[in-house]
Amino acid sequence: MSTVEQVLSQTDPGDDMQRRLRYQASYGVSLCLDLLVEDHDAREVFCEHHEDFLVKMKNGRYVGVQVKTRLPGEGPFKTGDEPVKNALSRFVELDLQFPNQFFRFVLVANCDFYDGAKLETNLAHVLEMVRTKPNKTFAGTMKALIDEIRKAHKCRKQAVLDALKKVELQGTVPKFEDMTASLIMKAAKLRPDITEVWALEACVKALIDRVLEASALSCDQPISSHFVSSSSPADAALLAVISHKRIVLRDVMSVITQTTAVLLMPPSNGNVMPTDVPTGSHILEKKMAAGRISAPSISAAKDQQTSAEYQLQQWIARYGPEAASQRRNQVDLLVDTRCSEAFDSNRLADAPFGTAMLNDVRAAMRSLAEQKDKTFGLKYEQLLGFVSLSTQACRTWWSDPFPLEDVDATF
Repeated sequence: MSTVEQVLSQTDPGDDMQRRLRYQASYGVSLCLDLLVEDHDAREVFCEHHEDFLVKMKNGRYVGVQVKTRLPGEGPFKTGDEPVKNALSRFVELDLQFPNQFFRFVLVANCDFYDGAKLETNLAHVLEMVRTKPNKTFAGTMKALIDEIRKAHKCRKQAVLDALKKVELQGTVPKFEDMTASLIMKAAKLRPDITEVWALEACVKALIDRVLEASALSCDQPISSHFVSSSSPADAALLAVISHKRIVLRDVMSVITQTTAVLLMPPSNGNVMPTDVPTGSHILEKKMAAGRISAPSISAAKDQQTSAEYQLQQWIARYGPEAASQRRNQVDLLVDTRCSEAFDSNRLADAPFGTAMLNDVRAAMRSLAEQKDKTFGLKYEQLLGFVSLSTQACRTWWSDPFPLEDVDATF
């Protein structure tokens, strides 16, 4: 007998509703990514403000956007379908309510629009007729739709036609399962500096969450609603709600920056250490002290080692142990090569040379940090952390090698 957790519900549509909402938000992310294009006309995106999305253009006018979804297999939308009729009616209503403010309305569908014979059920065809043949008369589905909208809003037929002339259809958008991948590719083109797929995916998902947040009224009451230093608290509260719905370029950049920011140190000390990493830093301390390297530099080297260990944790989590090991082997080779070069260049037979060697190693790591294609984007501090790992593993020395038990470093 199957348990409740093993059977999908046939009567609770909540998961499908959530998928549709997330798909709508994903389309909103596409609109927000347009803000990154320097010569794009879009300036602001409002979420769930009069429309699913309201795009304010640089000329001060607006584009109203509605996103309609259907399950796979239900076929494309036709003129007389209820979601289409509701969307077109809403477009007309907005055009009447805010005259001369909208210059375009966009109806988006994940299932495309019927484009068969030149019938009135073919929405693209009839909208083209409205735009190009002002005296065109309709007798079937389109006539019924126009009459229905006219009566609902108590307006003239010409007002309906004027609004419909502004409607643009977008039916070739990605399907449910393709939307995230499509956004990742768009983000990659707009931000070529972000080369890691995981980072692009993280940015897209963070932006989806940002759009979902802007699309919903807040569940908590901000302090500003309690302490409004305005002559009209009601107006101030209204502006706060609208501001919550608005996304501008600065917001998009902030989400991307926060998502891709490199966290050099782990958020806590409770992380499990990656495999094959030397534990502790006591060997590092002894070897650097023998090279007469300063206590502050040794302390920094220990923190840098922690940073490198944390980066290895992130690689293992994102790519798996095998890929993480391949990355580490490459970085180790690059780092060890430069450390050995610095050792040979600075080695003195009867005098400490650790400080001079460290200066050369630091310069080499700064240069290596600029070669992001070789070091997987590691920062300068992280590369120094790999130097510390190399020291702890006894691949790098800061003096002539010696039996480690002969020296006791205390700090």
